[in-house]
Amino acid sequence: MTGHRAPEALQLAVEQWKAAGAHQQPPSRWSPGTWQSWFPEYATFLAELPQPVSRADVIARCRTASEGPEEATKAFIAAMIWGYGPVGYGAYGTKRVLTENDGAGETLATAAAIARDQGGPAAFEWLGSRDNRLRYLGVAFATKYLFFCAAKGDGPPALVLDRLVRGWLAKTLDWSLNLEWDVADYRDYIDRMSEWAAALDIEPGNLEMLVFQLAANGDANSLWSAPELFTSAPPESISEVTDEIGDFAAAILDKLNDAAALFAAQRGAIDPEDVADFDQGVRQLKRIVLTNY
Repeated sequence: MTGHRAPEALQLAVEQWKAAGAHQQPPSRWSPGTWQSWFPEYATFLAELPQPVSRADVIARCRTASEGPEEATKAFIAAMIWGYGPVGYGAYGTKRVLTENDGAGETLATAAAIARDQGGPAAFEWLGSRDNRLRYLGVAFATKYLFFCAAKGDGPPALVLDRLVRGWLAKTLDWSLNLEWDVADYRDYIDRMSEWAAALDIEPGNLEMLVFQLAANGDANSLWSAPELFTSAPPESISEVTDEIGDFAAAILDKLNDAAALFAAQRGAIDPEDVADFDQGVRQLKRIVLTNY
């Protein structure tokens, strides 16, 4: 995988995406009520966050993340809302990171400044060091936060590296990346994706987005599928339908979110296989609600 030529699978994906209109990833639908119940002190900030929330919306809210703990905390919450989307335990997981790490806001502000000024790999290395690492914040969601903080900066990008992206790269390109805090792996990931993006005339962040969508589209139970990004004549997508859900559907989704949050609070004492089964079941129920109501 060396050299400037991008793998054929990525070439094809970019060609299809451009032919379909080069649209951005569908925004993430989230549950304001659930997040406000976990973060009542940020009720006003959450009320002003769009529903659904897009990548551009979060980038705008991360521009001031380096200015201090309060701004960084708000930016982090926005990034986590986008990242978790309709997953019900997202607010619980975010609260846990912020409350169970002393000085979490200061750490996030410093990471944001490094991402903006020095780029993604430098911020990843700093945040992943033993002295700065935040408990309960893994690579998948840390790189989501860093992505938004680096988006308008001067250095290399901070691309998202999560389970779906890693899985697609390993399966399709035979390229296995570590989802732990492996600095060398992450630098290699940024370098190669940036090189391929330049060769394909696409922003690195959009190339990562396409990899994510290819992986999500291949999972029948994914809440994130968006086949319309790769076809110029798409059927009505779930992302379009969910923007107009009624009160009944919204109430059901809120209840599912509450159940997921309660389950997440017990995760330390639950078998990992049961956790996976529960998450899959909740995703399937939400897709039924979004499709039929």
